[in-house]
Amino acid sequence: MQIEKYRCRRSEFVELYGKLWIPDGSMDALIIMVHGIGEHSDCYDKWAERFALQSVGFLAFDLRGHGHSPGIRGHASINVIKDDLRAIIKSMHKKFPGIPIVLFGHSMGGHIVLSYAIDKNVKVQGIIASSPWLKLVDPPSPLLIRIAEWASHIVPWLTVCTGIKSGQLSRNGVGTKSTETDPLLHKKISIKFFTDLWMNSETILRNKHRFNIPLLLMHGTADPLTSYQASKSFVQNAGEYTTFKQWRSMRHDLLNDTGNEVVFQYVMKWLSKKIIGNGVVQNNRKMYRVA
Repeated sequence: MQIEKYRCRRSEFVELYGKLWIPDGSMDALIIMVHGIGEHSDCYDKWAERFALQSVGFLAFDLRGHGHSPGIRGHASINVIKDDLRAIIKSMHKKFPGIPIVLFGHSMGGHIVLSYAIDKNVKVQGIIASSPWLKLVDPPSPLLIRIAEWASHIVPWLTVCTGIKSGQLSRNGVGTKSTETDPLLHKKISIKFFTDLWMNSETILRNKHRFNIPLLLMHGTADPLTSYQASKSFVQNAGEYTTFKQWRSMRHDLLNDTGNEVVFQYVMKWLSKKIIGNGVVQNNRKMYRVA
């Protein structure tokens, strides 16, 4: 496989950093990864290599305020991120014409890809969401939410600690990194970004969404951070193109928790059936919109 540096210039002062894994030989599909809060593209090296060995390309990039990309740590905007995502998708369609593209988002990234898929003119052929942030298991009090909404207009850049612990991510901390061993990781989120995610989550859950592109939503039943029940509720009215996979006893980070090899095998089977084996999507490159 080949690993290339990826840069996406969004303005005179903003250039997003990423890495692109290109399989040897043919490429059956391309995954664009949207990471979780505080993470960065290097967190997905292992999964990128796994996919590349199965003839699936993989692009991971650092969101604004994360990894090597510029910005206040943990500070971003959902709308700006989705604009960045559209630009990246466009660049990948240009670089790899005729290759189906699948968005893969984890946690906060899962929220972003679902929010993107709900918009019109969706220019991807599939969506994967892992442990999406649709509702928190232990949310702040209504008073704190109101204070955060007020403060987001005054000091939107102000950041607070997420309080996420490694034991919440996976059993016995298996496969997880810490800010002590990885200086690019952080535990920060801005007041503005939190309220963006909070309010957008309520909108997503309040409305029904009928997807007409393949969607795979996965969640661990023992996730102590984002709500498994919220994911289950979301897919009940998401249409026949949606697949919901629950992983019993697994925690938040399905990609690193014990048993993640089985998760990868399941994702590959889904890709083979819904994306790679779908000649209509791959050959005609139809651009779908969500009803």
